[in-house]
Amino acid sequence: MSIGALFNSYLYHGNSLKKRFFEGWYFKFVDKRKEKSFAVIPGVSTGSSKNESHSFIQFLSGNRNESGNFTYPFKDFHSDTKRFAVEIVDNYFSTERVSLNMKNEKVKIAGEIKIIHPYLWPVRFYSPGIMGPFSFAPFMECYHGVVSMDHSLEGEVEVSGEVINLYGGKGYIEKDWGRSFPEAWVWMQSNNFDHARTSFMLSIATIPWLGRSFTGCLCAFLCKGELYRFTTYKGARINRVDTSGDRISVDLKQREFTIHVDARKTSGAQLISPVQGTMSGKIDESLTSEIHLKVYEGNTLLFEGTGTNSGLEAVGKLKLKD
Repeated sequence: MSIGALFNSYLYHGNSLKKRFFEGWYFKFVDKRKEKSFAVIPGVSTGSSKNESHSFIQFLSGNRNESGNFTYPFKDFHSDTKRFAVEIVDNYFSTERVSLNMKNEKVKIAGEIKIIHPYLWPVRFYSPGIMGPFSFAPFMECYHGVVSMDHSLEGEVEVSGEVINLYGGKGYIEKDWGRSFPEAWVWMQSNNFDHARTSFMLSIATIPWLGRSFTGCLCAFLCKGELYRFTTYKGARINRVDTSGDRISVDLKQREFTIHVDARKTSGAQLISPVQGTMSGKIDESLTSEIHLKVYEGNTLLFEGTGTNSGLEAVGKLKLKD
């Protein structure tokens, strides 16, 4: 890992060509009418040998409930060492634009997307990303980063003959890197609320730590231009997590703030996920779920609204301490 990547979660962390390592950036797109959504995930996977190493781009369609994976040689992956810019053959990803040009026997995807006014996650030398001081821990199973909480879009993408008009649409970018995803987690995200410049992301996971494990959370809420952070290292307490059926309910408490989440999970499609660096796992993700959110500051209701076109995953069973 370069020194630049250590202090900036946006950048590529695998320059040392580690074994059993993965890294991927998650780009989500929703059209202005909130009728069509899709995500693309460029990344790399290195197994225990060079034969297991490759780069990839995953594609997930929300309205079609379809997914696909495009694989490329590892050498076709290129990244900038000073700013976030990733290239895989004829595909390009940054915080300014995305260029797509990929096809296989089932689907062809091509288009140019411009990213307008991204709300970039603030990077500090003592806190290079949403994980704060945990970003510097050298033995974490998985690291998480948020690149842009919210931005507007311009452009079009053609998916097997269907043109998706993204002018006036909304986008979001995050990333993961490490060895494996956790054994259990809940993740959800939406920036399609009735309120402008509003975005919400929540991740709760079982995290291995020094031979034991704990259930921790990363939560970010952008409201009226102000970014609120609710995380385990800031003292956030998970009071309740219920993932029964198609409803997911979460209650968080951090100092004077209380968050109530009631999400409805809709059907989705399968993505592949990392297991010890190799993309051999499978997860189901929806892009058409809903998140009803209430945020209190003391006894004052700071925000209430419903985010549509929400990304949502629920894997395994989370355990909270009594």
